[in-house]
Amino acid sequence: MTIEPGARTWACVVCGDAVEPSTSSECNGCNGRYHLNQRNDIEGKDCGRVWIDEQFLALQFACDNCLPPDMRDDIALGARPAAPAPPRTEQERPPRTRRYKRRA
Repeated sequence: MTIEPGARTWACVVCGDAVEPSTSSECNGCNGRYHLNQRNDIEGKDCGRVWIDEQFLALQFACDNCLPPDMRDDIALGARPAAPAPPRTEQERPPRTRRYKRRA
């Protein structure tokens, strides 16, 4: 890829490496550019996350510097796989109540 004369170049706010406009995004928190691979079929560097905000139904972009530490390691924000519930024994199950009478 050739860079046009006068084209603006950015440095990633997280790692400091150069970023290209096609493989980067702008953080909503600090307005800095960071690496974000926007395709699944090619390898790329990710120095931040993007997710859908459920309240505003909009994409939210954040670099790793602006994210809390517990959100950096998640595969998808707020979507940690839950541990499976242990099986219930007969004593732990609540008694069933019938909704309808049995037919004779």
